[in-house]
Amino acid sequence: MPPEITRVWCRLMSTLAAPDSSRLSLQAFSTRALPARERHEAWLQRDWPSLAPAYRCKPLEAFDVASERLQLDGITIQFAEVTGQSWVRDASLIKSWTPDALVIALTVQGEARGEWGGVSARTGTGSIQFADFSKTSSHVSSASKTIAIAVPRAIAASRGLAVEALHGVATRSAAGSLLAAHLLALREAAPGIPKSSEQILARGVLDLIVLAAQSAGQASEAAAGARGLSLMARAAIERSLGSPTLGPARLCRSLAISRSTLHRLFEREGGVQAYIRRRRLEAARVALEETGSDEPIHMIAERLGFSDAAHLSRLFRSRFGSSPSDCRAEARRARTGATSAAGMEL
Repeated sequence: MPPEITRVWCRLMSTLAAPDSSRLSLQAFSTRALPARERHEAWLQRDWPSLAPAYRCKPLEAFDVASERLQLDGITIQFAEVTGQSWVRDASLIKSWTPDALVIALTVQGEARGEWGGVSARTGTGSIQFADFSKTSSHVSSASKTIAIAVPRAIAASRGLAVEALHGVATRSAAGSLLAAHLLALREAAPGIPKSSEQILARGVLDLIVLAAQSAGQASEAAAGARGLSLMARAAIERSLGSPTLGPARLCRSLAISRSTLHRLFEREGGVQAYIRRRRLEAARVALEETGSDEPIHMIAERLGFSDAAHLSRLFRSRFGSSPSDCRAEARRARTGATSAAGMEL
């Protein structure tokens, strides 16, 4: 297959699915439909944030790859299943092309060994490794399933992560396992999550990265402690989102913290009550837009901790500019229009 056709095929594979623009979407890529001799070149033709152009790679067996990519407020998360190969990132490649990012690699299955800036490391199932893309590396990997997170340097630095010091650090920890489990769950849930939740989800991922770096001795305990506590508070809220007793007093008791500490954790969100209200409203919108759902609005209100349907409607209109019934009707019209358009194309 000529290179020009290969590039067109790569773009087509990335755009075949037409996701709902109001929801998070996963961009899928696979070489499995291609002839074996053309697969590696097709993968190499992909642009950043694919990892392909960041390395000089040589397959160690018949090449094949399947991946899904999720963008969250500047952070790129890539889930990949790839055959064994060697990966080299040398000075000349860094000079000619350098995404300014910290890359965190989680190994779901497989192993790798090599050197990162002179630091020898070996990774395996359950490990987490950090790489500064402004530095050299060389490693060999077996057939593997991985999750790679690319965090722009400025964002990583703003969270207290020492990007240069992290280069080559590899470890296994409860925090790393929690991060992997969180990302795999996010992968499954993403198509049903509104794009308006991107910032919240990105903050949660960053909180877990900081915890993982702290467990490897590469982030301040104060920074990791505060972010870990914030993550636990948010998890407690999600578990009890529909409870009418959910509020500052209950959270302070369950987390054994003071009201002033709780306020600091949610200061950027306008306070814990504002955060709870926003999460309830976002959950209500997801329920209203869900395909095939006819759950009565008053039951959604009761399930999510609103006093009644009128209470939900008033807050919903203030937040989103439309009533719950209008939101549901608009979602149905959008689905009907998309189905009609697909039928015309066929």
